[in-house]
Amino acid sequence: MKKKFWRCFVCNDVHWGFKPPEICPTCKVAHAYVEISAKEAKACLGPLPEPGFTKADFRRAIEVFAAPNQFKVNPDTERVDLLLEGMFSNEQNHGLRYCPCRLRSKDFEEDLKIVCPCNFLIHETYQGLEKGECWCGLFIKR
Repeated sequence: MKKKFWRCFVCNDVHWGFKPPEICPTCKVAHAYVEISAKEAKACLGPLPEPGFTKADFRRAIEVFAAPNQFKVNPDTERVDLLLEGMFSNEQNHGLRYCPCRLRSKDFEEDLKIVCPCNFLIHETYQGLEKGECWCGLFIKR
């Protein structure tokens, strides 16, 4: 099964997942989603600036994300700062916080797989090493 883009035909909310939400979280209309292409999703979303969303905000967000899981944010703050710099540079240049250590394919749907945090739990770099870490080392096993 592959994730797809879905758009609410009432309010244009865009969802990316295996199936659409039964009730739109934005307008609360039931069964209002239709499947759309990645190109249409990108056009609907357009640039999404997050005023005031800083690297420090993102660092706090990933720490909250990691807290209940088997991984944690790398304690090497210098490395994390460098990675955050790369992610925010990618966001400024390409619209999304792509992993700074991986190359974009320029296929929007394919590149969504490398937006941080990616699904690093399935990668060899995380599974194969005793200490285990995501591709770029932002997250490591506890």
